[in-house]
Amino acid sequence: MAAVETTARTTPESDFATLFAKARASLPGTSWLQPVRAEALARVMRDGLPHRRIEAWKYTDFANKLEGGLDLAQGKGITPAAIFDGLKAHRIDINGGRLVATPTPDDLPDGLEIIRLADALAMPALWLRQWLQPTDGALENLNLAFASDGALIRVGRNVRVGAPVLLRSTLSEGGTMAHTRSVIALEEGADLTLVEIDDGAAEKQSLANALTAIALEPGARLRHLRITTSASPSVVVRTDSIEVARDATYRGMILSASPALARQQMSARLAGAGASFHLACAYVAGEGQHTDFTVEVIHEAPNTTSRMLTKGVAGGGGHGVVQGRVIVKAEAQKTDSHQSLRALLLAPHGEIDQKPELEIYADDVKCGHGAAIGALDPNQLFYLRTRGIPETQARNMLITAFLREVTDRLPDPYRGPVEAWLADRMGAVT
Repeated sequence: MAAVETTARTTPESDFATLFAKARASLPGTSWLQPVRAEALARVMRDGLPHRRIEAWKYTDFANKLEGGLDLAQGKGITPAAIFDGLKAHRIDINGGRLVATPTPDDLPDGLEIIRLADALAMPALWLRQWLQPTDGALENLNLAFASDGALIRVGRNVRVGAPVLLRSTLSEGGTMAHTRSVIALEEGADLTLVEIDDGAAEKQSLANALTAIALEPGARLRHLRITTSASPSVVVRTDSIEVARDATYRGMILSASPALARQQMSARLAGAGASFHLACAYVAGEGQHTDFTVEVIHEAPNTTSRMLTKGVAGGGGHGVVQGRVIVKAEAQKTDSHQSLRALLLAPHGEIDQKPELEIYADDVKCGHGAAIGALDPNQLFYLRTRGIPETQARNMLITAFLREVTDRLPDPYRGPVEAWLADRMGAVT
């Protein structure tokens, strides 16, 4: 039986078992975490990497896109210039899965606490264990088995943090993988802006696999911006687990361009009355690039609200995927939910898949969804051309205008750099 199971494994899966046996003694954590890591890896070996026969991965065949022979990153790769280098913020830098820079306690305002995961794991921190348990997700379990570092960010009760926290994760070592795990905890009435940047450039495929657990207590407010700028052939997987308590608000924006594969998967629980969840996403996918946004929102309490807006652009050979699933439990009366999924397909060899879903068990709700895929309007393009605007520039103008429904939601310190970054990526799809 064991021989049959080994034969059925893909090359990366077999490599994970070998690498774990070699590296487990050097991974951070006290004795309680070692069996948890082993159980997580055993589940990966049992279930295998995600593939197209799994419904949530129907359009993203991860198992066949990931190469074998990946080693653990050492944090030695280059650190390219970042999109918000000039932004005033509390900065956290992670390179190759290792936290290399964090603000000192003296530099932080009262009520904001930032701790390295590796340091926290060296202590018997019981409060942390709830976020370090195996799940049914293969990539979440792979992350738990190999997680080397991350950031624990806690905001105290009724504390409003003025400057954003900027968490930058870089992986530029080809042929390696980095697994990070972070926790964002906002106590009752707390307020925070979190900016995340995933970047890196390597000649060979790399895997950046990050998991973030977000817990918002009653009345807390989190504004969350994430930008994935990692260059091909990078593979970036982001998993977010979000719990929103009574009258708390999560407002997120995710922007992605350039990786060979970027999978952003998110699960949000609206667990208290009056909780709200707002998410806006935009992507640009060109030749050899695959972007996947998969989001699940579970309404568990009455008078909860959720909104999801996605705008995507796929050029020749690019592939965009958006899956939005909303579940309304029987006790979640007066739920108000809507999804709007829109995309532009710019070339015959591009591909876009959009799948909104509603699963409703309550009888007093207001829920809806819409999905549309189209092309650039030739009349608008012709109009711009007759004004002397070159075709490429005219196409870029129309694409920028299409994505602006998302980017216009950014406040002033972020909008200019983000729009300039997106404009720079247009050459991949036009």
